[in-house]
Amino acid sequence: DSKLPSSVRNTLLELFGQIEREFENLYIENLELRREIDTLNERLAGEGQAIDGAELSKGQLKTKASHSTSQLSQKLKTTYKASTSKV
Repeated sequence: DSKLPSSVRNTLLELFGQIEREFENLYIENLELRREIDTLNERLAGEGQAIDGAELSKGQLKTKASHSTSQLSQKLKTTYKASTSKV
């Protein structure tokens, strides 16, 4: 059904599989970090402290996510360049 040569199609499927795995890893990491933030916020609330630190935590999460995203982007660019030079 596909008009693409099988080698190109297989390369694309492999690359999309890598992208999917990266997103799964980021999703799992995000869930774990959110749980940790919730736990820490509950602990702070239980101690009667203000939860102003939640905003700081979100900022730290954005920085970490941005760093992971830039790493993923660079990895994809490198892989794409390598795969297109073979075609």
